[in-house]
Amino acid sequence: MKNKVRLGVNIDHAATLRQVRGATTPYPNMLEMVKLAKAGGAKQITIHLREDRRHIQDYDVISLCKKASLEINLEMGATEEMTKIALKNKPTWVCMVPEKRAELTTEGGLNVLKGFKTLESITHRLAKAKIKVSMFIEPSIAQVEASALCGAHAVEFHTGSWVLLKGAKKKAEYKRLVEAAIEANRLGLRVHVGHGLDYAHAKMIKSLPHLVEANIGHSLICYSLTDGLKTSVQKMVKALN
Repeated sequence: MKNKVRLGVNIDHAATLRQVRGATTPYPNMLEMVKLAKAGGAKQITIHLREDRRHIQDYDVISLCKKASLEINLEMGATEEMTKIALKNKPTWVCMVPEKRAELTTEGGLNVLKGFKTLESITHRLAKAKIKVSMFIEPSIAQVEASALCGAHAVEFHTGSWVLLKGAKKKAEYKRLVEAAIEANRLGLRVHVGHGLDYAHAKMIKSLPHLVEANIGHSLICYSLTDGLKTSVQKMVKALN
């Protein structure tokens, strides 16, 4: 019997609503978002502390790592500043992601091969502090192998491209995801997915070999405008399982 897929709820865009007013409002409260996500069946909260602090703030990381009733998965760029923040606050997971100031959202996977030395060093420092590390990558065998050599515990495949493709191109991208997932499992890495997933694509991605976790944010925050976050999370958990 296939294991249940864990849902990590990314609450970045709840924080975006707060930041639109320059953080002058106490709402939405991120700890309240955690409670609602947990009530809906989420197993983890994902947050991305970006260099430009466009949504999640340093005080959110401190508060959530200290008080949240779910595990925290901190997405971050491979910088010394972010590494020190992670080591100080000790989230359960750190997901290494690429980051460009001008992008609206993360546009693709991390090039682990190109940044290998830096990523290996950061991964070892985090692992020494008992923080598990995943690499947010494209479904590429070479990137999977580099992630394993870095000492990562998991890979999170960027599903944004697959979501947007249609027809034969979509099938070809899914084949890449399958091949990369099989290789990741062979190398002892957990298989995670994230980016662009909605209810329909959650139902489709759940058949990916060895999948244990999906991190989903934007669609859930959008769905919550009509259904509420708890109900939206419940529906996503059902779609994944």
